[in-house]
Amino acid sequence: MEKFVVSARKYRPTVFSHVLGQPHITTTLKNAIKDNHLAQAFLFCGPRGVGKTTCARILAKTINCQQITAGTEPCNACESCSNFDQHSSFNIYELDAASNNSVEDIRSLVEQVRYPPQAGQYKVYIIDEVHMLSHAAFNAFLKTLEEPPSYAIFILATTEKHKIIPTILSRCQIFDFQRIQPQAIVQQLKHIADQEGIIYEEEALHLISQKADGALRDALSIFDLIATFGAGKEVTYQATLENLHVLDHTYYFKLTDALLQGDIPGALLLYDEILRTGFDGRYFIGGLSEHFRSLLVCQDRATLQLLEAAKSIQERYQEQAAQASPSFLLSALHLVNQCDIHYKSSQNKRLHVELTLIELAQVLHPASVSPSVTTAQPQPVPPQAVPVTVSQPNSPIPTAELRKDAHIGSVTSQKSLNLKPTPVSAKQDSLQATIKLPQLDQLKASISQKTNNKANNSSPAAASVTVQQPPLTKETVMKYWYAYAEQLKASGKLPAYRLLHQDIELEGATILVKFTNAVQEDVLADIKEDLLAYLYTNLQHTNLDIKGTLIKQAKQKKPYTAQEKFNYLAKKYPNLLSFQKRLGLEVVD
Repeated sequence: MEKFVVSARKYRPTVFSHVLGQPHITTTLKNAIKDNHLAQAFLFCGPRGVGKTTCARILAKTINCQQITAGTEPCNACESCSNFDQHSSFNIYELDAASNNSVEDIRSLVEQVRYPPQAGQYKVYIIDEVHMLSHAAFNAFLKTLEEPPSYAIFILATTEKHKIIPTILSRCQIFDFQRIQPQAIVQQLKHIADQEGIIYEEEALHLISQKADGALRDALSIFDLIATFGAGKEVTYQATLENLHVLDHTYYFKLTDALLQGDIPGALLLYDEILRTGFDGRYFIGGLSEHFRSLLVCQDRATLQLLEAAKSIQERYQEQAAQASPSFLLSALHLVNQCDIHYKSSQNKRLHVELTLIELAQVLHPASVSPSVTTAQPQPVPPQAVPVTVSQPNSPIPTAELRKDAHIGSVTSQKSLNLKPTPVSAKQDSLQATIKLPQLDQLKASISQKTNNKANNSSPAAASVTVQQPPLTKETVMKYWYAYAEQLKASGKLPAYRLLHQDIELEGATILVKFTNAVQEDVLADIKEDLLAYLYTNLQHTNLDIKGTLIKQAKQKKPYTAQEKFNYLAKKYPNLLSFQKRLGLEVVD
């Protein structure tokens, strides 16, 4: 029975021309060999699985080749190349710095450098994962790396360049390897599948390349896994989805269709189906944002090349992109991004995602409600009926994030929709949960308008008289101030609660708050907007403002020496001085 060799080893490049996706590296190395401008030390850095160790081995093999080709490639026929292919070359040493990272290991390596090669021109030392060396090992390696013998060449490889000390970096020629493009990975997988006689679906290869994230070794490992799942005969799209646990594009296409139609129940049911298949909300939100991004790049033929997908899926993206406007996609991306940012801190993560889906469905259909609820045509709202959402003392605290979505502010409350009297349903409650709170300037305008209307209705002559704001007292302000502080405590915002749970000063319409450090100043800045909105609504006063004052606390010097300790105690207990004098005692350090 023939021993199985994984594709990452079986199809590992042996010449520079077979290296995938790194033309800037291979061209530079071949020119250096051709012009005899080889440095004494190289540093190959970049992501995993992009060819760092492979290029190091090809470089070591080429410079010792006895018959280098015209294209500056190893001949793979001479004695040196044969020994290298059989892993029996005495001129090439590989060291794994992850397991040999001590000073003793580097000293042993330095001892070997003293001996010239028995055959060939160079002795090449390849140190992989060099960032794992200890600081002492790096220092022990500095002198040899800076002034090695003429026959010694060091090739260092690492995935974490930032962990290497600057003195090592300054002694090396640095080559930065790039992630391999998905299309190049797909072409390589096609080549391997043809060589192995494996039937494949192009959509499956594209999915593997996207999952590999630019690492060819990862792509080959996944390819072997899927081929084994298909008994070594085929690689199908469905088998790739099942093995990689990837959410199918079909779900995102269906969900986008539902959002474009304003179908809230359909979107929620589809999300429930996704959860039942084993995917969490964070993964779903990430995929949805990527889907909207793909639709956005399909809006223009110039950016169509940024879409990394199979041709059949590209056509589907183009069809759906033609149905969605750029404004919808930008609004959707903003909402999904906000959902992703606040997902981790949300207590009810499922509800958090569902509210986002409801808002997405209302971007194009602001009045979309349950089919069982009939709505009349929107009527003009009279000036005195400007809808203002009033936060009661026990109501949830308005969040600043909800008011940042200015382009979604067209979602009106149920009061302004003039709904006919119908039984209240659960979907009406979910719609009501998405109503946006007004901004501070809107609250000011609405409260002033109500006050002016009352003055106009009470007396015709009062129209030209400036209406005075209701008087403010410290007791009234403190009542709502502490009520808001209790809401902060209930929501788990203890630093803000401690800041507000103090006595305040009132100068006219300005509330003065005292804090003792800069952290409290940042806490006040975070809650100031919501707090003012709450006070505007309940106090009906639009001139309120909040200012903080930093109070520097005097540092008490603690007694340190024996004399200072005695003076402190004598000040606290005066009889101690008379006791010292009567007994003739002295203070000794």
